[in-house]
Amino acid sequence: MSDLSTSDERYLDAQEIESLLAQEGLIQRPSVKAHLEALAQKIRRDANAIRRLEDSQVKAAAAASTTTAATVQSQEQEQQQQQQQTTASQAPAAATIPASSVPTANVSTSAKYKTIDKFSFDSGSYNSPTVTIYIPLTNIGSHPESNIHCKFTKSSFDVTILDLNGVNYRLLKDGLEHDIVPEESKMKIKANKIILKLQKVKSDYGMYDSWNELTSKKKKTESDKNKDPSASIMELMKDMYDQGDDNMKKMIGETMLKQREGRLDSSLNKGMDDLNF
Repeated sequence: MSDLSTSDERYLDAQEIESLLAQEGLIQRPSVKAHLEALAQKIRRDANAIRRLEDSQVKAAAAASTTTAATVQSQEQEQQQQQQQTTASQAPAAATIPASSVPTANVSTSAKYKTIDKFSFDSGSYNSPTVTIYIPLTNIGSHPESNIHCKFTKSSFDVTILDLNGVNYRLLKDGLEHDIVPEESKMKIKANKIILKLQKVKSDYGMYDSWNELTSKKKKTESDKNKDPSASIMELMKDMYDQGDDNMKKMIGETMLKQREGRLDSSLNKGMDDLNF
């Protein structure tokens, strides 16, 4: 997977389109040129918005880490005080305490969980094979892996963490915006965060769905899973299509059809291929 951020990917897409427009004589039809210029501008606007979101996510993750560290320190101090009080009150009878009364570290199957409410969602670039979830948790990398679990289904994921500083945590998301492939979805544990890679389902046309949200209230249908690639492109350019007239829509459709059928010259084909049309 590319090390570039989502916003960087969008900027590169816009630059690629602009480089095609700068080549003298490559694009002959004024309407096609106008369409590509509008598309490049929209991609740049999207990239700017995504960059602001990425910056805010970094700040939020840093704030969450600071808050979690303070909470852990407070819990440790409270536990130390409780241990001191318990030791002082039970010291005279310490030798007579039955072994069966000593607390164990086993967690009940009916354990209560604290919901994880701070995480980041990265939908990835256009036609990317995965979406990514980042869950910031201080020192999670040093926690026993046997206490960290994630269950994937085609429409959900369920992360559970047992006995992290005395607290059980859970992040459950059901009704994902699109189906995923559970067998190919993965969980990675880093020093201070958990990363989930949700594998998208590839349609019959070889395309991956574009995600706008992590979960959706809309019911998915079979037609949604097998939609034509041009439908994904129309979704990507929805704003421009809403504002365009019938002639522009017709011209864009004809251009895309000619490209797929190989009726444009090879140099233009290469440029259009880079746009994933």
